[in-house]
Amino acid sequence: MVPPSSTAASGVLESVFHRLVSRRARVRDVEPVGGSFRLVTLEGDDLQGHRWVPGDMIQIGFAGFLGRAYTPLSFDAGAGALSFLGHVHGDGIASRWLASARPGEELYLVGPRAAIDLEAVTRPLVFFGDETSFGTAAALGATRERTRDVVSFFEVDSAEASRLALERVGVTTGLTLAVRSAEDRHLERVEDEVVSALRSAPNARCVFTGKASSIQRLYKAARRAGLSSRQVKNVAYWAPGRRGFSGVQR
Repeated sequence: MVPPSSTAASGVLESVFHRLVSRRARVRDVEPVGGSFRLVTLEGDDLQGHRWVPGDMIQIGFAGFLGRAYTPLSFDAGAGALSFLGHVHGDGIASRWLASARPGEELYLVGPRAAIDLEAVTRPLVFFGDETSFGTAAALGATRERTRDVVSFFEVDSAEASRLALERVGVTTGLTLAVRSAEDRHLERVEDEVVSALRSAPNARCVFTGKASSIQRLYKAARRAGLSSRQVKNVAYWAPGRRGFSGVQR
């Protein structure tokens, strides 16, 4: 759903813009998972026939030309359907929409478009993220090698809710959940365990996603452990007080 803008003129401009650059879709199903998560299925003729690579993202459009990026868990180009897991947190425009989304609602989206090609990431793999990264972790299951030789670390607010959400999207093995703590002390444990995993697998690759500052910290740790910059892929999904993250590899 695209909320109405504050003026008729801007609303007309946004409508024209979306028709030119976006695809139409509608909500087929919304499933609450683990309290703060929503498993959303979208469908529409505009989604048919498009190529999707695990790790590609979509961007849903909101009023004022705002957009929020999500990584689909799956994409059925024949049926014109995709699903993604969204996290309801704070009072942002996307969280408000997720909390109230209902079947039948229409929306505009861009994509799928390239973000991070998970099929191209060799194994063994060390994956890091947070609640915004669960979809990306689940998309790893759609790659050719599935989730073999993948260890995953997540920083989360609730281990119980996060485990329920991860289980629902098929991420059940090789998991470490670190509950957030004051001054990011939980990242000390994550950093140690990531470095240990890398030292036990010298040819490992890393995919770090989620919060920008957490990614930066782990990237530095991976480099100290001897990995080259080519062995680490960083995709920041958010940072406190900042907008406009596209979910595209930098």
